[in-house]
Amino acid sequence: MTGKIRQLAREKHDFFPKLGKGVVWAWALFLLGGCGLFDSPPFSKQEVHWADRAILFREIVHHPKSLEGQHVILGGRILNITRKGLISTIIVKEFPLGKELHPDTSSPSLGLFEIVTDEFLPKDRYTPGRKVEVIGTVIRPALLNTAGGHSIIVPVIRGRHVHASAPPPPPMPMDMMDPGMMDPGMMYPGMMYPGMMPGFF
Repeated sequence: MTGKIRQLAREKHDFFPKLGKGVVWAWALFLLGGCGLFDSPPFSKQEVHWADRAILFREIVHHPKSLEGQHVILGGRILNITRKGLISTIIVKEFPLGKELHPDTSSPSLGLFEIVTDEFLPKDRYTPGRKVEVIGTVIRPALLNTAGGHSIIVPVIRGRHVHASAPPPPPMPMDMMDPGMMDPGMMYPGMMYPGMMPGFF
């Protein structure tokens, strides 16, 4: 009986090193995927309460001067960003915000707006194409020259807090993508491998 217990103990001891890398990567992939599924709001509750959620982008577009000084939350996709000293200017294609205050790029856009901020904006995060949200104050509208040679008036938001989506994770190293790293025992139902007793845990 003692010998059988020792054998079971050795099997349990040998199981975890075999499971190690596979489990670590499985959990890493799960957590990375979960970030997209459970993406937290970009702003704190205090910041959200500071802004007037009833003011929508379409109202700012049509009445930019009358809404100067109002605190709002907007979002969209970055088209261009210019950095001059401590000041950054971001041209954004507007998209309506979803429940968690992230821009819904599957919905129609109502136009462009500009963000002006002295907040530090890392270059690997704030780049054209990246989704962005801003909470800030409506200020005097600006004249924007478009790529087609036209000039349009766009709303301007002085950013109090600017948030952009995180850059994608780096690609998995090729040696980690080698199927050989996966232990054959992990392919058995219930993470079993030959010799392991069902109901051991």
